[in-house]
Amino acid sequence: MFLSQLSESNKELFLNLCGHAVMADDVVEPEEMEYLALCCHEMEIPNQLPDISTSLDDILAEISKSATPYEKNIIVFELMLLFKYDGSYDIEEKLFMRPVMEKFGITIEKHDEMAKMANRYITLYNDICGLLNV
Repeated sequence: MFLSQLSESNKELFLNLCGHAVMADDVVEPEEMEYLALCCHEMEIPNQLPDISTSLDDILAEISKSATPYEKNIIVFELMLLFKYDGSYDIEEKLFMRPVMEKFGITIEKHDEMAKMANRYITLYNDICGLLNV
């Protein structure tokens, strides 16, 4: 939804962060891979498997240095959409978000507001897709 607004370097970093994110619960859901393909399309980068050879800490440090506060908010919101895209946001995924939020200076209150907005967005998106596919 907002990924096209990331800088080119942050698009790659976001994709690599997503690679770690989809492994947060040790289960790669087909919906998560579908969402990653949508992300690549939106960012106008090749649909590719994320590179998880770089540690999560190193990715977060690089994003922290290179991203604006607005980009950090986009990244957190889009990660939340990735997690919720399969219909759940389980404890492992919530635990994954903690160091991301801490590194990016996102408060728990902002996280909770983003979670509500993500739910609303997904519901609206699914309703629109249902309407268009009739």
